[in-house]
Amino acid sequence: MKITRRCFLQGTLGLLASRCVFAEGLPPRPARPPLPALRTLANESRQAGHFRASLSAHSGIEATIGTLHSRDLYGYNGGALGPLIELEEGMQVTLPFTNHLTRDTTVHWHGLPVPSEQDGGPDMPVKPGETRTYEFRLPDDCAGTYWYHPHPLEGVVEQVSHGLAGPLIVRSAADPLRHLPEQHWVISDITLDDQGQVAPHEHHEWIDGREGRFVLINGALMPQITLEGTVRVRVWNCCSARYLKLAVPGARLTQVGSDGGLLARPLPEKESLLLAPGQRAELIVTGQDGDYSLSLLPYDRHKMHGPAPTVATDIAAVRLRQSEKAALPPTLRTLVPAVCDGQKHEVMLMEHMGRLMENHSGRPGRGFWLNGQSFDLERMDLHAIAGQTDEWTFVNATPMDHPMHIHGGQFQIAEFLYSGVRSVPDVAGWYDTVNLRSGESVKVLMRQALPGMRMYHCHILEHEELGMMGNLMVV
Repeated sequence: MKITRRCFLQGTLGLLASRCVFAEGLPPRPARPPLPALRTLANESRQAGHFRASLSAHSGIEATIGTLHSRDLYGYNGGALGPLIELEEGMQVTLPFTNHLTRDTTVHWHGLPVPSEQDGGPDMPVKPGETRTYEFRLPDDCAGTYWYHPHPLEGVVEQVSHGLAGPLIVRSAADPLRHLPEQHWVISDITLDDQGQVAPHEHHEWIDGREGRFVLINGALMPQITLEGTVRVRVWNCCSARYLKLAVPGARLTQVGSDGGLLARPLPEKESLLLAPGQRAELIVTGQDGDYSLSLLPYDRHKMHGPAPTVATDIAAVRLRQSEKAALPPTLRTLVPAVCDGQKHEVMLMEHMGRLMENHSGRPGRGFWLNGQSFDLERMDLHAIAGQTDEWTFVNATPMDHPMHIHGGQFQIAEFLYSGVRSVPDVAGWYDTVNLRSGESVKVLMRQALPGMRMYHCHILEHEELGMMGNLMVV
């Protein structure tokens, strides 16, 4: 018997909430699969304070997504989603990595303050069949929610669109929320054709960035999430270009952490949370006991092709069981405001429409620029001094949103300027990726602790690969 469903939107002040009502007398929809737990990369070291494990990248990974069975995915250590790497502050880390792909790759430790030669940038490719050992010691104050993904000079779009990514957490013994149960939502998307193959990019997907046909959480399509009591939820946006305006309509979200760990204090409860590509957050979901949905609310990032979204999309079912709730401490961490004592960098985000309209087998020319130039690995764009705090001003002179990411660690956001209005973040936190709306400028303060070359770029991966990236030399 076919289930009929009537969906309607309710909302005020532009906040949309979706509910679904089933026709009376009809059977309920089939049970959804429970949210899968993440695989964990086991520590092979018996030495205290040392983490050692091996990683490898493979093609031909199999997975079933909806009704499609694919043998066309890429993955780390044999899975379609890389294993969770759990580390501790101050740890010595040794990770031998073997590339079993047919083209160059790297492992970039997104957001981690590691030495430049261990950062997995495009200047240090791992060739097919080669093994490279990433080795670094973590600082004592870097607890947060991170991830790892490829960052070769060419091919990052292909590799991530085939699923190559994985989550990483650095923990602190002084974490004031360590007593809470924890849940992980690694959100990614993928486009498969009707035969289960990853579809090649079309021209418009290079320009706008691909938003995949299927939105996955921990590799699962439309799972059932259960939150019992007060649960600390870590969320990753591992999509190439999809913005996640997350909501649990009827419930409330309290953000407690950002890319680089806990905020100074919990933010006030709100109805939705926006995560640009590459960003992460920690949150608490609260509400009356009952069944809800995890929804993506419409967000207009002003793509060049296609209409702006207008309808919320459900990506999971959520069951709240919160008869016992834990109180959050009013202060989560002490954050000393950063002060510029180094360089001042201005980076303008630009587009060259002529280049973007070039079509080389569906792919545009390198038409996304920073400060009037397309990326060149051999050109040094900016300079900084190790140990000094620089002020970066990003200016978005394009008609669409761009999330900007700086390698080498975390930064504090000092100011937003949009439509002539200046504002500052409600609560201090550490970030490595910040979104810029069209016409917006953002100031951030960042200290590069270690010398070497770093990258800064748009984290819509298609834009990165089409030239919206620069080099920073730290001396």
